[in-house]
Amino acid sequence: MRNAGKIMIVAAVATALAACSPSREEPTDLSPSEQPTHTPAPVSISESAPPSAEHAAGQGGNHAEQAAECTADDITVDTSGSQPRVTIPRDCAAPGDIVTKELEQGSGAAAAAGSTVEVNYQVVGWSDGAVAENTFGDQPERVTLGEPRDIEGWAQGLEGIRQGGTRLIVLPPDLGYSAQGGNPLAGESLVIVAEAVRVA
Repeated sequence: MRNAGKIMIVAAVATALAACSPSREEPTDLSPSEQPTHTPAPVSISESAPPSAEHAAGQGGNHAEQAAECTADDITVDTSGSQPRVTIPRDCAAPGDIVTKELEQGSGAAAAAGSTVEVNYQVVGWSDGAVAENTFGDQPERVTLGEPRDIEGWAQGLEGIRQGGTRLIVLPPDLGYSAQGGNPLAGESLVIVAEAVRVA
């Protein structure tokens, strides 16, 4: 009889628990193992997920991406062939200011404001690494420092280059192709390899 009484009490408690489902407003004293099996509808992921990298960068949350600007040493230039081959790294951002590096030191006259430089050059777009312009293997172009050009930063990029020298130049968007020229790379950072054939 005692066992039968215990069984009846346990059955009654189990029935009562099954019938009672705690509402969201009312707290429950049930242990996790005694919680009802009903699961609430899922919450929208977009509400609770952390912000994307782009959103975080826009909000100033992604400090690592904002701080990681490439230097001239991060860009690889192979000048062993008839034309330079530029490799742009993808683990750092385009520099915000003009960056230059001498790939080969010249020994002739140095270009200054008003100088005319006969230059072989290759222009590469930062975003896709595609060659936009190239005069290597063709006729050098004459560039007079200080005269308006389709590339705004030519004068700054070539200033100081010596005849016979080759220089890597990275121009930020505001010193690249002018928007008025209609070039598809207008508004983009440019990587330029320039060889000063003659400085006058």
